[in-house]
Amino acid sequence: MDIVIKKIVYGTPDYETSIFIRNEVFRKPHGLDIKDDDLSSDKVVEMFGAYLDDKMIATIFLDIVDGNTVKIRNVAILEEYRGKGLGKYLMGYVEDIARQRGYTKSILMGRVSAEKFYNKLGYKTLSEPYDYKTVPHVDMEKNLY
Repeated sequence: MDIVIKKIVYGTPDYETSIFIRNEVFRKPHGLDIKDDDLSSDKVVEMFGAYLDDKMIATIFLDIVDGNTVKIRNVAILEEYRGKGLGKYLMGYVEDIARQRGYTKSILMGRVSAEKFYNKLGYKTLSEPYDYKTVPHVDMEKNLY
């Protein structure tokens, strides 16, 4: 796959596409709608889209927690593009950005169903599973250095 990663600007058509992708991946399979969520935090995070032939097929967001820590959010890949290494590529992309900016730790809230994926990327599970939007999640972290 010849993937191009671009920043998503809040309020643009690409931002609306990112909402569609996140709804397809995170909410619709559980009978929920992202329009019921408070998306105001999207204004203050760095949003990226992965594009294939000018079509956005995935999202990943980078949020600053403090002077040492970033939080990776909204790793959403449309179903037909999963299992091709795109998740690993996106994670590496934003982790590299964080490292270049001097951050030493990355945290995330991952679905239990994706926990092994994140473990393979070096993330350690910090919590017992808990429900978020009816889906079991765990808190995870990785040292970036």
